Amino acid sequence: MFKRLCILLILIFLPKIMFFQTTSKKTSYPNDIYEIGKSWADSVYNSLSEDERIAQLFWIAIENPENKTLFERNKNLIEKYKPGGILLFRMTPQKAREVIDEFQSISKTPLVVSIDGENGLAMRFPDVVEFPRAMTLGAINDENLIFKLGLEIAKQCKLIGIHVNMAPVADVNSNPKNPVIGIRSYGEKPQNVAYKSTSYMHGLQKGGIMAVAKHFPGHGDTDTDSHKTLPIINHDRERLDTVEFVPFKSLIDAGIWGIMSAHLHVPALEDTKNAPASFSSAVLKNILRNDLNFNGLVISDAVNMKGAKTVGKPGEIDALALIAGNDIVLFTENLPEAIKQVKEMVKANKITFQEIEDKCKRSLAFKYYLTQQSNIETDNNKLIEKLNSEEAKNLNRLLNESAITLIVNKNNIIPLKQNNEKFACLIIGEASDFEIGIKQLPNNELFNLSAKNDTIFQSTLKLATKYEKIIVMVADDKWSRNTSNSSKMKQLLELAKNKQSILIYTGNVYNLTDWKIDEIFDGVLINYQKSQISQKSLYNALTGKNSISGRLPVSINEKYKAGYGLDYKP
Repeated sequence: MFKRLCILLILIFLPKIMFFQTTSKKTSYPNDIYEIGKSWADSVYNSLSEDERIAQLFWIAIENPENKTLFERNKNLIEKYKPGGILLFRMTPQKAREVIDEFQSISKTPLVVSIDGENGLAMRFPDVVEFPRAMTLGAINDENLIFKLGLEIAKQCKLIGIHVNMAPVADVNSNPKNPVIGIRSYGEKPQNVAYKSTSYMHGLQKGGIMAVAKHFPGHGDTDTDSHKTLPIINHDRERLDTVEFVPFKSLIDAGIWGIMSAHLHVPALEDTKNAPASFSSAVLKNILRNDLNFNGLVISDAVNMKGAKTVGKPGEIDALALIAGNDIVLFTENLPEAIKQVKEMVKANKITFQEIEDKCKRSLAFKYYLTQQSNIETDNNKLIEKLNSEEAKNLNRLLNESAITLIVNKNNIIPLKQNNEKFACLIIGEASDFEIGIKQLPNNELFNLSAKNDTIFQSTLKLATKYEKIIVMVADDKWSRNTSNSSKMKQLLELAKNKQSILIYTGNVYNLTDWKIDEIFDGVLINYQKSQISQKSLYNALTGKNSISGRLPVSINEKYKAGYGLDYKP
């Protein structure tokens, strides 16, 4: 009896224990890494010239490696000036391996190799499994799945030779009109963003890859893009503490290694008019370092952006970023001038060389730790196969399935009853994988409305009126938000309102705000981005093959708010 009781208790609590182990503090904290790398950092620092010590604080962008002139220019920069790291952009995984190998072979100290891979390497590299964007992940209930994603992305990074991923996005996207964050955010609820971003960070860092949370102090409530201008966040400190700072606090408490500073102005934090947070010591030193107790690496957002260039020219910008409190300046455009400007700022007493030394040794300690964690795949023929492992594909499928959200289900119309009842499926956009599934069902007729001219559109709708039940599949964000389609959209919604109807939506749910979906549709299923695997997942959910457990990461309207969702189990 006692033995049975013990077994029962193990079965009940083991999953919770395992979940705790994978979501609790499981990576080294910055101070631990400094201790591990201290002696190496001191030794390397002493071997560097003054210019080389400064150069360690700048990471240059590597773009278009097929361009021989540009490639040789970058190669010469690394040989002559010895920057601390590189940031990889669009190229094949095989080319990335070649570039890394060549640049590492000519660098005096190991280069830190970084990438902006929020949803994995597919964000920059072709032919790699494409994981869901953050808003899709924000709909998932199981944080352990997000941890596994971070771990898998870390594994992929190591195969290439990458040490740093500029992720997760910790911005709380509270503005539906945000042009630059949007689906890159886990959603509008601060705590949900905190849970998801922290789980993702744990996975990356457990796998030996530096996570860099962005964009501090928070880029979620703006309707302008810092790539093109300088956004302004007009919130007071109390609001920032209870919304924007929440995910960053969670990440710092959990031991994140890097935080990216944002090119946006927050008057409540910085008195100087139009001063970007990324160039503000009040934001980076007083708040991020002192108030929030962050002691990892502060990395600037790319200084080639318009939001950064409001403070000066290339070279000058880089020096000012260091003065403000950044440890690493990303996307330095003029490395020789940047080194020169830092030396002039030291002479002008705007920054001390002790500060430069502290930044350099801090970055070198991380460099030691990160470059010792390598698991590089040297056979380029096997690289693509390993990046697209069955484990990665299965995880991608599970993530997409777990994000599907059911928000309307009158009379349990979902899952679709597979009987002799005839129905029409009206498709907007490219949804070939969803179509393949629908074609397997009896008594259906498919209509694609996207490219139809007005006459054909009208005749197609007329044909659909003879069916008692219709399914509307929307896989085109532009069509659903384009005002030139408003007349067609109204007619389509009117048809749906007068029938038994189901909406299958894959894309940006902000587009559904004005649709009055509960008045029109009997059933509504949502996934948050257009992809083959999301279409397959939606079809399986529609037909009852998979469970449905997703929750809205953002609010559609007052009725369907962030966190809402209905469950279904087969």
